[in-house]
Amino acid sequence: MQVVLDDYVAGASFATDLVNTSPRVWVEAGDALPDPQALHDLLGEHGLSPDALPNGRRPTRGELADVQALREEIRSILDAPTCDELVDRTHRLLQTVPHHVRLVPDFQDDYRWNALPDGTIDLAGELTLSIGYSLLGTLRTLGYERFRPCASPTCNGVFVDTSRGGRRRYCMPALCGNRINVANHRQRQRRT
Repeated sequence: MQVVLDDYVAGASFATDLVNTSPRVWVEAGDALPDPQALHDLLGEHGLSPDALPNGRRPTRGELADVQALREEIRSILDAPTCDELVDRTHRLLQTVPHHVRLVPDFQDDYRWNALPDGTIDLAGELTLSIGYSLLGTLRTLGYERFRPCASPTCNGVFVDTSRGGRRRYCMPALCGNRINVANHRQRQRRT
């Protein structure tokens, strides 16, 4: 697997969705990544086909446990109180996966910076490289203010806002944003 360093949106989006599967986000709902099938589905939703899962092989329980542990490390990064701390935490995470960065040709007769693992790595290692460099790319391109907690008072989620306008407010807009809209509508209805 090669991680293209200037393509941060996909990895940041996956990081957001992965972190928000944690049982501490929607406490009453529990873990949204409870089994290997849920991990397989999440990878598929993001169009990810890691080299560690050849031919569409489903993740094992061990791989699921490793990704759940990675999820907590990513949450720690997204919760970093300062820009410098976010960078330090991300660098520490990336140091756990042996890799190197190379300038490689792409399909358009151009060159791109890629992170390449030093040998075969597992699923969590592949995701670590993708997410880690995506978070650093987002920080460099869009700034620290794009790393936010969810604005919903009933949610403990966090997200990386890679939207064009940078005005995203909710970790899961279709869920958190909709709940707020419904609550506001009900409150307006009670007043009339």
